[in-house]
Amino acid sequence: MMSPRHPLDPSDPYAYLAVWGIPPSSREGFDLLVARQLLWQPRAAAAVRRLFVSDDGQPLCPACGTVVEAGAPALVCAAVLADRVLREQIQQDPTVIATREPDALEAWWLLHGACQEQLTRARVQELNERIELALRAASRSN
Repeated sequence: MMSPRHPLDPSDPYAYLAVWGIPPSSREGFDLLVARQLLWQPRAAAAVRRLFVSDDGQPLCPACGTVVEAGAPALVCAAVLADRVLREQIQQDPTVIATREPDALEAWWLLHGACQEQLTRARVQELNERIELALRAASRSN
């Protein structure tokens, strides 16, 4: 389940929510999550896209900065700037993040399985700050 990285500011319409590893129920489920990531890419804000996609369109692991090769053990991750309505929808059904219309207020990425095992809480916080900043830079109201 997603939870805000920090307490909500009542004057801010968005809360940053991130999931570092969405557990698929099967190989087909993983493939569907990757397909969702591909649907999002054309709608991604440029700053966010640079974090997760190489110049030639390959997925980049944000932890190590290298391409996640096809077939490599990886996790699908996601983040979103969620307004009040989306936060309520996510509380009712967390899968809504994968089924809503893709937009520039979200980010999808692959993370090497080995990198996930080595991520510290401090490193996740650092990466979340970079992702959130990139998403907020693209939001309609900062």
